[in-house]
Amino acid sequence: MNIAIIFGGKSSEHDISVITALQAINAIDKGKYKIYPIYITKNGEWLTGEKLLDKETYIDFQSKKFYKVTLNFGKKEIIIKKLIRQIVKIDCALLCLHGLNGEDGTVQGALELASIPYTSSSVLGSSVCMDKVIMKQLFKANGFKITNFVWFTREEFETNQSEILDKIKKEIDYPYIVKPANLGSSIGISKCECEDELITGIEIACQYDSRIIVEKAVENLREINCACLGYENYVKTSRLEEPVSWNKFLGFKEKYLTFSKSAEKGEPELDESLKLEIKNMSEKAFKTLCQSGVVRIDYLLDDKTKEIFINEINSIPGSLANYLFPEHFGKLLDELIAFALKREKDKNRNKFSYKSTALFEFIKNGTCGKNKKY
Repeated sequence: MNIAIIFGGKSSEHDISVITALQAINAIDKGKYKIYPIYITKNGEWLTGEKLLDKETYIDFQSKKFYKVTLNFGKKEIIIKKLIRQIVKIDCALLCLHGLNGEDGTVQGALELASIPYTSSSVLGSSVCMDKVIMKQLFKANGFKITNFVWFTREEFETNQSEILDKIKKEIDYPYIVKPANLGSSIGISKCECEDELITGIEIACQYDSRIIVEKAVENLREINCACLGYENYVKTSRLEEPVSWNKFLGFKEKYLTFSKSAEKGEPELDESLKLEIKNMSEKAFKTLCQSGVVRIDYLLDDKTKEIFINEINSIPGSLANYLFPEHFGKLLDELIAFALKREKDKNRNKFSYKSTALFEFIKNGTCGKNKKY
């Protein structure tokens, strides 16, 4: 079976995507699958070549050493632009992309048009979970408990700063968490205790996105994560994880550069009833927001009041959340590929055409049948 592993991307989370892909490449059963790595550069160019399987390649990356690759739309193939053009059938794409231009439904849409099954959530599930504003609105509409939030555009802040600040302070009390609406990996996120910090935090977030979200920061914070693996009605929840000490904000460095320390932790010390509540909530969120493949759902826990808030869904989590499941990473990849193929099989049961006389009548009438509506 030919598997395209797609990673990199025109995203601020580019490097994390490369790490996820290298971990997957190391774990996947190469006796079962033939791997075609597809690296999307920071400029958005799609490249392939055997040396992409070697981690040393990325220390001093030289794009000229690789071949350009494109999707052959409608053919379930990729075209590798060598001296003699090579066409390769792809049975499934393993997506290791994070952030914009990869985790947001854009690449998923391209793969849909190419008829290539892929391992992440669908175009819809990916896009709604990339935008934190839409995601929180859907959480709220479906009865999930969330922190209070305000959102606005970069243009609104730049033209009406005082009005936006008044709106935030009217709706939410300090402290705040400020985020770009379409980003992850803790990039561009600030915790703000006063107005000066709030303004600085918004200015930082504005560098990464045109839509900004300000949330009420949870006091006595503990972050709890739960991953889900599945498709439609089959959902398997992982063990719970508390990635860092609850008394500090989870930043980029703590989340990724000290990742191994996080992975060594066991389940957090919580009442069994709360653990069950989080797992049940995760399964409901997975189904409600049209997720498939593997996702990680992040929660905010007030350790004093024991209130639990759903924070966000990561539709392609770092390292594909393999460290939260007991099975070997390679087996998890087998399951992801199997789910992708099942979804493709289900999709192909749908009718994509409808017999109509509209085109015939359009051509026959010549004038497009001015008095007819199609």
